Amino acid sequence: MSRTIYLNGRFIAEDEARIGALDGGYLFGEGVFETLRADWGRPFRLTEHLERLRRGLRLLELSEPDGLEESGALCARLLRLNRLADEPAAIKLAVSRGPAENGASPPTFLVRATALDQAAMARRRAGLRAGIVPWRRDRLNPLLGIKSLNYLENRLALKWARRQGCDEGIFVNLEGELCEGTFSNLFLVLGETIFTAPESSGLLAGITRGFILETAPALGLEIRRQALSPAQLEACSGAFVTSSLMDLAPLLELGGVAFDAEATGKLQKRLRQAFAASRQA
Repeated sequence: MSRTIYLNGRFIAEDEARIGALDGGYLFGEGVFETLRADWGRPFRLTEHLERLRRGLRLLELSEPDGLEESGALCARLLRLNRLADEPAAIKLAVSRGPAENGASPPTFLVRATALDQAAMARRRAGLRAGIVPWRRDRLNPLLGIKSLNYLENRLALKWARRQGCDEGIFVNLEGELCEGTFSNLFLVLGETIFTAPESSGLLAGITRGFILETAPALGLEIRRQALSPAQLEACSGAFVTSSLMDLAPLLELGGVAFDAEATGKLQKRLRQAFAASRQA
């Protein structure tokens, strides 16, 4: 049975969906997307995801599609139609240029809801190994601050990491600073202090990263935004990465430096409990 999706004002079967061959998203990767998690039919931090999506639309000079304001209701209906209202789900919103380069045609707006792969998420939460991507990022590139449909660099870097036997690849910028993963944000831990690279390093400010930054001080944890060097890894007691679907996953290894997940296990447990409480609130 085909999944139901939302496309340009209509709820239709996924296998009946059609996007034009001249759409700027297909031809040039011109568009933005957001991926978020829903539990018990409630999308987590939908407002923050929509704010970031709109920032991307403004940067790419794309108009806001009809229906974006009703994204909450659209997501809720999709979850019901696909019988996902009572289980963890992944939701993707995507907006692309549409078929006319001059902007005369409305943008394409797609919303899709699927069951969250809980087995895959459990494997990630058990611990990941990450390698340092061998090429460097220009932190001044404006596209690094949005979720562009042109996601090729991240995809290429993840393929590189997996060829090295890793689960994730961590980018460094031209200054040699650690900035982010291909699908995650990076945190280093020393005692009760959590370190994260600043936005100016060339990372995408993740929504889950933002939750950590807001929540950690209330849990008695210190947050420091500062440049992170691969040379600092040996001194850290641990590291973890975050994303919207998996929340938080410890790193067992980064750039050849091994970490004991148990060393920061209690800290990560407190953060996971904060996630769970926020979703049930």
